[in-house]
Amino acid sequence: MFQSKRLSFLMPAMFALLWASSYVTSRIGLDDISPVLFVAIRLVIAAPLMLLLAIFMRKEALPALPHWPHLMIGGALVHGVTLGAAHVALITVDAAPLALVHAIHPVLTAAIAVPLLNERFTPRQWTGMVLGLAGVSLAFPFAATQWTVIALVGLSLAGLTGGTLYLKRFTSNIAPFPATAIQLAGGATASVLGVLAFETPHAVWTPTLMAMIGWNIVMISIVGMGIYSLMLMRGQAGRAASAFFIVPGSAALMAWISLNQTLGVLSLAGLVLASFGVWLVWRHTD
Repeated sequence: MFQSKRLSFLMPAMFALLWASSYVTSRIGLDDISPVLFVAIRLVIAAPLMLLLAIFMRKEALPALPHWPHLMIGGALVHGVTLGAAHVALITVDAAPLALVHAIHPVLTAAIAVPLLNERFTPRQWTGMVLGLAGVSLAFPFAATQWTVIALVGLSLAGLTGGTLYLKRFTSNIAPFPATAIQLAGGATASVLGVLAFETPHAVWTPTLMAMIGWNIVMISIVGMGIYSLMLMRGQAGRAASAFFIVPGSAALMAWISLNQTLGVLSLAGLVLASFGVWLVWRHTD
């Protein structure tokens, strides 16, 4: 019982810390590779590895074929559009502000689900949403950022939130490990098409780049998503969402240590306010 409770606490924290690390490791890798190509390589390798993991576990059957298009579309949004737009934005935007915008994703998802999926939102949660959005408005450098970059960040958040709602609407009650593998395949397809349509790909295969790509494949797409899938199996999706409140602060600390990126007083205040808002929405979940 004690180990089960401890695991229930550690898994969301581990997932959130791994998620936070992706902003910093991706930014480091982008010194040597074009952004959408980075995402395409990551997902093209991660998708079959996740499928092999699902087969190895032998506990979950592959989803029925009618579910595959929905999983592919949801994966194209959550992984392809979200990561592609975010990586392009990371060339200009620091890691912590982008992580802060993404941390609002579970709050927006929950709020939009109220009219779309007939879910309930309490006054406390509405308060948390307002605080979260206010924090983002303080911390994100809107004035210093080009409108193109702001649009990319918005597109990334829209892909994450829209894809999550789409998957929740059309693919609920599907075994999470094979479902994640198919979603990664959808993201890989979208990112490869993105490279072909929008990018002149280039890469300098330095040891640093290979390490950053390897980290994102193994620790984010496989281990991180594996942890998330396990939480879904245990009915702890809300705990994963609640852990998002530590992502911006963790990303800011990692970016300060590894990239020497710092935040001003106003940005720090916004980060704290937004993180509190996310926590307020999701506390006592599951």
